Amino acid sequence: MQSRSRIHSFHPERYGNVKTAVRALLHAAGGEARAAELCRVSKSTLSEYGNPAHADRHMPIDVVLSLETATGEMPVTGHLAATQDCVLLRLPDADAEPEWLAHLTNIGKEAGDVFNRAGEFLADDGDIDATEAPTLLREVDELLMAVAGMRAAVRGRLPAD
Repeated sequence: MQSRSRIHSFHPERYGNVKTAVRALLHAAGGEARAAELCRVSKSTLSEYGNPAHADRHMPIDVVLSLETATGEMPVTGHLAATQDCVLLRLPDADAEPEWLAHLTNIGKEAGDVFNRAGEFLADDGDIDATEAPTLLREVDELLMAVAGMRAAVRGRLPAD
């Protein structure tokens, strides 16, 4: 399964707690039975990991990794990042032959979009309100993805370890 967005932790309210994030991961895997086929634990154990009545039972990190890798979704990792006020950004694959000027142009365009939109929103009242924030957030997300694209291209030029 492919994730709809490469930026995952800007919306921490999607997963109110770890158990909710685990249930979202199990849903992304196709349910507990299918998830059990993708990792090392049983269907009943997976059920306990997502059940609030089992407050002392939590999904081990290797199981999270197996299921998030298999589904392409990262609700648990995203939730954990968001609770630590971190941004989780899936980096794109490195270009085989990077288009350096295209990367720079894209970053400049997206940065300009952020400045233009923020300026537009600030011009009327000096503030970015709740109705303007989602639009500006999309612009910021696009800028981060442009920078991530160049980061991946630059990282692809580093010697292999």
